[in-house]
Amino acid sequence: MKQQRLMRGMTQQDLADKCAEAGVHVDESHISRIERGIYTPRPKLRALLAELLELDVSDFGHVMQPDAMSGSAA
Repeated sequence: MKQQRLMRGMTQQDLADKCAEAGVHVDESHISRIERGIYTPRPKLRALLAELLELDVSDFGHVMQPDAMSGSAA
């Protein structure tokens, strides 16, 4: 994702702004976490990022969220 964004001469803020223009509000730090593989975007954002960057939605892998990894034995 980062490579595609950079190839288009976009900053993380530029990408966040384009998402906002399309009605999906996301900030620059959120884009950074997605690029670093720390966070997997929800389907709506994933589809928009794929469209904006000409990627396939499957290019966004699944990352387990910390709360999902710590199950509770109740």
